[in-house]
Amino acid sequence: MDDSEIYASVRRDLMRYATALTGPDAADDVVSAVVARTLARPGGLSGLREPKHYLMKSVLNEVRSRHRNRTRRSDVSFKPHGVVDGIPDSSTASIVDAVIASLPPRQRAAAFLVFHEEYTPSEAAAVMGCRPATVRRYLHLARTRLREALDG
Repeated sequence: MDDSEIYASVRRDLMRYATALTGPDAADDVVSAVVARTLARPGGLSGLREPKHYLMKSVLNEVRSRHRNRTRRSDVSFKPHGVVDGIPDSSTASIVDAVIASLPPRQRAAAFLVFHEEYTPSEAAAVMGCRPATVRRYLHLARTRLREALDG
């Protein structure tokens, strides 16, 4: 397969993954940046052994990089009206959506891959570039945060 066929076969999955990690506003930019960087490499997409896993890991890395850069640039801690401890109140958004949106990128990625895409922790670990135990830890932390939000 050539680069355009590979991209066409994984585009939808990449967009869903990027949307789950960053929201719909930034997903296009994240996927575009990742694909452009990959195409600039020698061999492009067709030179990769597992293009989908490579691109999904690259999407996660791009999201983490943008998250770090945004955190470094924000000198002032701003919380919109109706937000307590980083979580919007139930009248602004559902608690579950708010908790998921507030998770760090790796925890959000693990939750998306395991609960939404139905990957096993081992498969999610292969995509994320970490060990299955690490994915299970991210899932534990995400569940704990959700439980605390629902109980509190």
